Amino acid sequence: MISSPLYRGWVVLGITVLLFVFWAGIGNSWGTTILCLQQDEDFPTSSLALLGAPLTVYYAFKLSLSSLIYLALAEFGLLDLRQVVAIGLSLMVLGLLLTSLANGPEFLVISFGVISGTGNGLVLLSMFKVIALWFPWSHRFHVLTTSALSNMMPLGTAILNNVNAQMCSIPSLGWRWAFRIYAVILSTLGLLLLLVYGNPPEEVSNGQCGYPTDKKLDFLEKPPWSRRSTIALHGVWAVAICCKGFAFFLPFVILPKHVTDLGYNDYEAAYVMTVLGIMGMIGQMFSSFVGDYLKGKLLVVSMVAAALLTLNNIIAAYSTSLTGAFVYSAGLTFGPYNAGYYAVINEIMDGENVDTLFLTMRFSTGVGATTGPYLAGYIRDVTGSYYAVFLSIASCFGVFVLATTTVTFINKWRDLRSVELMKNKITFE
Repeated sequence: MISSPLYRGWVVLGITVLLFVFWAGIGNSWGTTILCLQQDEDFPTSSLALLGAPLTVYYAFKLSLSSLIYLALAEFGLLDLRQVVAIGLSLMVLGLLLTSLANGPEFLVISFGVISGTGNGLVLLSMFKVIALWFPWSHRFHVLTTSALSNMMPLGTAILNNVNAQMCSIPSLGWRWAFRIYAVILSTLGLLLLLVYGNPPEEVSNGQCGYPTDKKLDFLEKPPWSRRSTIALHGVWAVAICCKGFAFFLPFVILPKHVTDLGYNDYEAAYVMTVLGIMGMIGQMFSSFVGDYLKGKLLVVSMVAAALLTLNNIIAAYSTSLTGAFVYSAGLTFGPYNAGYYAVINEIMDGENVDTLFLTMRFSTGVGATTGPYLAGYIRDVTGSYYAVFLSIASCFGVFVLATTTVTFINKWRDLRSVELMKNKITFE
């Protein structure tokens, strides 16, 4: 029954979403895992900076360095996408099993940071491209399907934060058995994905993913992107996404410890993370459902959401109550900000250079996300609070707003230039 291309694409999407949700829960619950590690006899004197180091390395390999490995394996033709996915899944499972045997932060850096991070990065890069092949930009549900790979991830955070907290409270289980159980579940989902993988449609030439021009501007002959403009746009986009990587992922790491610093217990910290995960998922799902009706305006939506998140983090820096933490976690703008994660890159250069922009986005996200956990832990160790961290997150969201505004103006200027060229052509004729 799933041999039909119509149904196989949706089946592949469904299994991939389950896999991504589950793994996002493991990575984004690292803040809760740190609370578990502090109770382990093998981590008695480890500072928060050291316990945050595995996540720092994880982000570095997942979001940045794995992109270079992906280029070597897939883009240069050594392996097809399915083989890259198989390698990535194997590394993810191996990393979880080794993490369950860790006896210090250094071991976690290798097992969870390097091995699992590399594997997850390879799977993410490959599956985003596979889903984009099944559902290209011209498809009715392109934004919905490509966003589905990320918009359900907060659900994993909401579930596994509580699972980690509960298992850590049971002496016969603990965080080590949690990671072993996670490895078994991941193996099952990975095997199922490889079995139903199928053969995605051929990629559209020139990496444009079937991007249709704006119907209102179909009659325009837009000037080609110059080499200087292409480099400039990649640079501006890299800055924007670097700040996004720092600001978007960090709350998942610092909130549990921030809540306990305010005098509340681990369970209340887990509840705050649950609210963050559920509300983020609701926001992203809503944005994805309407995203296909907002094609051409996804950059503007992200920009407005980032501006609201800037205010949210400024308020959080001065909030000292549990209610304030819940209000912060309920910020629905996390959803619109991250919705259209893959689809938005079609708007940067009118559907051109999608692959290079996506790899730029992945690499830059890793640069930003890598600095976050260690820097936040260091600031907390020195100052005793996350006040300065929340303000730095707000600053990064502000830079994202400025950078995306620049990209939007460049595209509008190109449209105006196209109109002028058309008028000159008509006058000449």
